[in-house]
Amino acid sequence: MKKLLFFFFSFPSVALFSQVPLFNSVVDIYEPPVQAIVDPGEYVKGQLLVMLQPDAVNGELEQKFSAAGFTIVEEKCVAKSMRIWLFTFKDGTAIENALAEAKKFPEIEMAQFNHYVAHRVNIPNDVDFPNMWDMNNTGQNGGTPDADIDAPEAWNITTGGMTVQGDTIVVAVIDAGFDLAQQDLNFHKNYAEIPNNGIDDDNNGYIDDYDGWNAYFSNGNISSDMHGTHVSGTVGARGNNSVGVAGVNWGVKIMPVMGSDGTEAQVVEAYTYVLDARRLYNNTTGAQGAFVVSTNSSFGVDQGQPAAYPLWCAMYDSMGAVGILSAAATANANWDIDVVGDIPTACSSIYMIAVTNTTNTDAKYFQAGYGDTTIDIGAPGTSIWSTLPSNTYGTLTGTSMASPHVAGAVALLYAGACNQYITDYKANPSAMAVTTRNYLLNSADHVPSMNGMCTSNGRLNIYNALLAVQSYNCNTDVADVNADGISIAEIFPNPSNGNANIIFNSLSGGTTYVNVYDELGQFARSLAVESNPGVNNISFDLNGLSAGTYFVQLNNGDNFSNRMKIVVQ
Repeated sequence: MKKLLFFFFSFPSVALFSQVPLFNSVVDIYEPPVQAIVDPGEYVKGQLLVMLQPDAVNGELEQKFSAAGFTIVEEKCVAKSMRIWLFTFKDGTAIENALAEAKKFPEIEMAQFNHYVAHRVNIPNDVDFPNMWDMNNTGQNGGTPDADIDAPEAWNITTGGMTVQGDTIVVAVIDAGFDLAQQDLNFHKNYAEIPNNGIDDDNNGYIDDYDGWNAYFSNGNISSDMHGTHVSGTVGARGNNSVGVAGVNWGVKIMPVMGSDGTEAQVVEAYTYVLDARRLYNNTTGAQGAFVVSTNSSFGVDQGQPAAYPLWCAMYDSMGAVGILSAAATANANWDIDVVGDIPTACSSIYMIAVTNTTNTDAKYFQAGYGDTTIDIGAPGTSIWSTLPSNTYGTLTGTSMASPHVAGAVALLYAGACNQYITDYKANPSAMAVTTRNYLLNSADHVPSMNGMCTSNGRLNIYNALLAVQSYNCNTDVADVNADGISIAEIFPNPSNGNANIIFNSLSGGTTYVNVYDELGQFARSLAVESNPGVNNISFDLNGLSAGTYFVQLNNGDNFSNRMKIVVQ
């Protein structure tokens, strides 16, 4: 786990892009993927779902079915409290006739076929979307099916843009420039500022920052650049508009900030502009500033040592304090960043997410950094289709293309979060930012190529991350069995012996991890217990924890429970 470090010294640096040049070849166009469709009448042959009357006895039903010529070979209770059973009949059974017979039995309240269902996905109509293996990998161009971030599945939940409380979500992209006229991009505007009048109209400390900020010349003039335009499209190109590509977010606003190559002073100025915009939003309850939830930094210094860049590293802590997570691209070389270092991905801030590059076969790209303590997650970064200047589109490869997937994912999580989540985030932005980071990292797809390569051992999956965020306890201390099938019912602290009794419900049972986080979202303690399906009651040791507020969350496989607060005195 990365630790919070604050530094107070400055050293010069040279910032370099984390990208590989544009491919000369063009990816072949292929047929669009076909969304799985299930006929509403399609059902499993040989099976019936039945709801029994309260006094019904299964054994007697078996005999009645057998007498009618239908042999049950397997029974499974699928909903105990609802008295619903799944009956599987002998191969060759005319299941339609068995259903007709079942409806005659007084012991059965309801009976029906066991219909097939299909996972719903949201495939946008953007003309280049079939090329976007990173969002939806169907095996095109030699890729491995599903070696992607599960974007269509996530978009069935939310396509981004706003929180449930109406906040316009903003991602700040720090880069060399942006084509503000690109038809597929939705750039943030500071409408409180009158452009080009030489006056700081909104008194935010920046003159004429209507379009964003240029840290090279300390003004609001944004010039065009291929790299920044491409990165912005991955974060938030408009989706389902029949044009170009679709970003991770379809409705998010991109805040363009220039300052990614040159000197460290320009990097710090660029970050400070973002920090000031979010701080102003917090301090004015949204009346001014911008609701920036994440930044993207696709640049850095190869083999840079954090000790020599204290101000740069500390900027992530400062932005995190107001609720901003920062996605950062690591080096484009097969280096162990734990050993050789890198700026910024070796910085030790818990508010920074260090990202490496994966391919369409879920391999780590051969020219991408790694590190099991410095790098956090992999994301697609090889031959990524996105926006380019002058309303064109094309591919770039590099960790530069990987990190904007993560920056966009952070923003998507806030769009899919419940009202209580956003309320808690606004009340305690730093702690909830880390909570969001943990959800994103803990829900990564564990793929072999990432084992030992990053802290999460995985590749970004925005659908899993959204499900994890939606498991957050939106009714504070009210227990609620969530879609993941595990929930905390109650926690009883026992100050006399330093233990807590945790009552929880698990639909599947098996190994359950009891994780305790402090207010900054850092692990304070973890315990693995064997749970049974249904209600469990365990004792958890709190001895040794410092006095303060903690949050307890359960994890069973890829399933996350609601979070409950506990105070240690």
